[in-house]
Amino acid sequence: MSNKHVEISLTLERLWQFSLQYYSVREVKDACLYIQNQYHGNVNLLLLLKWLDEQQVSFADQEWHHLESCLGKSEALLHSFRELRKKLKSHLADTLYREALQFELQLEKQQQADLVDCINSMTLHHNTDEPLTLRYCRQLGAEDAYQFFADPAPNQAC
Repeated sequence: MSNKHVEISLTLERLWQFSLQYYSVREVKDACLYIQNQYHGNVNLLLLLKWLDEQQVSFADQEWHHLESCLGKSEALLHSFRELRKKLKSHLADTLYREALQFELQLEKQQQADLVDCINSMTLHHNTDEPLTLRYCRQLGAEDAYQFFADPAPNQAC
């Protein structure tokens, strides 16, 4: 049980590909949207935390605030755009709606870039405590949703 510092190789592309693959599991997607819609959780943060759990890596407790503040740059814009897209869904042609979804994905990817920069600026260590996804679900009051994140992610090449 060592708290030794570890180096990871986290890039935006690595996190993005992990997220696309992991989020494609129906139960995971449903759990992510449940946490987002019912508990105002951040799906990109949750996916990052799951990636870190897969690497058995963690950060100091006091870094939670720093990580959440990294979301501040993009969270308001992303939330506002998502709400606007939902309101306009029935009024937009299918092609325009798909373009709106693509733009939202670009915002999601930018948010992940912010999170990657943030994590790469932290001192990381081997996780000898509870999984980060469990800790985040508990912070949100959504501990019941953790069961969907407890199993290892399928087919990981991280």
